[in-house]
Amino acid sequence: MPRTVLVPTDGSPFSIAALEHAIETFPDAAITLVHVVDPRYTAPDVDRSRPERVFTDALDVADRHGVTVDTEILTGRPAREIVAYSERSDADGIVLGSHGREAASRVLFGSVAERVLRRAPVPVTIVRPQQRSGHGHHLVPIDGSDQSERALEYALAVFPGVRTTVLHAIDPMETHYGEGQLVHSEAEYERIEREADRLLTDAVELAEQYDGNVTATIAIEQGPNRPADAILGYVAENDVDHVIVGSHGRSGASRLLLGSVAETVARRSPAPVTVVR
Repeated sequence: MPRTVLVPTDGSPFSIAALEHAIETFPDAAITLVHVVDPRYTAPDVDRSRPERVFTDALDVADRHGVTVDTEILTGRPAREIVAYSERSDADGIVLGSHGREAASRVLFGSVAERVLRRAPVPVTIVRPQQRSGHGHHLVPIDGSDQSERALEYALAVFPGVRTTVLHAIDPMETHYGEGQLVHSEAEYERIEREADRLLTDAVELAEQYDGNVTATIAIEQGPNRPADAILGYVAENDVDHVIVGSHGRSGASRLLLGSVAETVARRSPAPVTVVR
């Protein structure tokens, strides 16, 4: 279970939702509210004490829950400062608020959360107001990567006993290219199905080491966003209240699970999404 959690805040309802989620999900963790003053958008004559007011509503929420939180004001570019502070404070997780579900929507501070997702050394959870939330049913998409295995390990270790589904998405038309042409091969698709079965079997065996309550399923989805759509469709139709996915590294050019899938899921999921390294 995380011992220390950072909640970046801009005073908006989105960051309040993130704080509520952090308090509910990690009741024993020490929580620090972080506000970043970006000098590029702050007039030089602004009273330097004013940023502290951004914490007022969040502190009221903490008081109502009987929780003591720390506050920290940083100066610089928000994503860079949030990641740097998470490193030097040895934080175990970051919980960020976000803006809505549309595919084109951007998360907290525009592209800041995307940069934090890619670069933070710790799990990052994206939360929106009025999302379904709880610990009744978690979903862990898997793709055979080390990162998705770590996501499953995180889910089992941090949320023991929670009903967890591992899901692998495949496309019935997924195949290979030959001489520039799409070649449908039934044998190739059978290979894909066998690989999916192996991934799910390995996931269940890993869960048994944690005495986890895990089921496995394959989602079949056709279309340009098939993995993301398969994940989102499963979340919507099966009362999932938390999605936990793996990421692919920390470099600025890195992409998340299956390319941009985790970003799409984080923007559009009706449940909070945690991205694990």
